[in-house]
Order: sequence, then C-alpha cells, then structure tokens
Amino acid sequence: MTTTAQRMESDRAKYPGLLVDEILVWKAWLLLNQQDYERFDYNTRIGQGQDPGPTFNQTYRDMAIQLTQLRIDAVGWQGNIPTIFEVKRNAGAQNIGQLLTYDAVWRINRVSDANPRLVLVCAQFQPNISQVALETGIDINTVAVNFSVLAPPVQA
Repeated sequence: MTTTAQRMESDRAKYPGLLVDEILVWKAWLLLNQQDYERFDYNTRIGQGQDPGPTFNQTYRDMAIQLTQLRIDAVGWQGNIPTIFEVKRNAGAQNIGQLLTYDAVWRINRVSDANPRLVLVCAQFQPNISQVALETGIDINTVAVNFSVLAPPVQA
C-alpha cells in the first residue's frame, strides 16, 4: 500500500515545500489563474538565516543558514511585478503574519525593483483575518478543492 506522499511524489517535486493538501489547493488555484502569470518560482528563500558559527564546517554552516531563511511558497511574475503567494488548506492569522514578514524582508533586501503583491491562497480561512487582510492589502483567494485523494486507498 502506498502513502499519499508517495502517490503525489511528482507533484511534491514540482512544488517543494508545500504539504500534500497545500499542493491540491495550489493546483486548483493554478487551473483558474496561472494564465495571468508568465512564470512561477517555488520555495524561494529570502532574508538572513542563522549562522551556527565558525566552529562548524562551512558546508554545515551554509546548510543551517539556508534552512533558517524565510521560505516563500510561490512567487508569480507578471513582467517585473512579483506576487508572493502563501498557500494553506485552512488559513489563519499566522499566514497573514507570514505574508507581511515576507513583504517587509523582500522590500528591505530589494529582491526586485517592484514591490510585491501579497496573496493568500486557501480552501478556507478563519473569518477573523478578513478585515486584517483588507487593511494590509493582502488578497485572499479561496478555491474549491476535493481532498478525498488524501484518504488512504481502500483495501479489497
């Protein structure tokens, strides 16, 4: 019997960093919106990571720094205009905070000439975040997703 992660192996390779339920959300969103973007970058790391210090081998230092950097689920490009996407099955306040942090670090580090748009893509979200998203300029895009493929296969 295979696991959900094994059944979705090719999708997991294409969308690194997304959990299997998030992949389903993202693929549903892409079906409706990907034509609006020229390209997408996935698992984009920005900001400073934490350096464990010179007592560690440089390979391990580099790995530690990379693993502690911020990691953006997806960045969509419309010309030179970036859109930062956070993808969740059930979005909440922490995801608003993530997007605001990504935006600030993106601007501080001048990752691109243009400031990014911020989009939270989800199947559902906590109602308390609607007003905060509106006030901070974050778009919430909800998509209908069939999560039944995540159920274990029925054995005969």
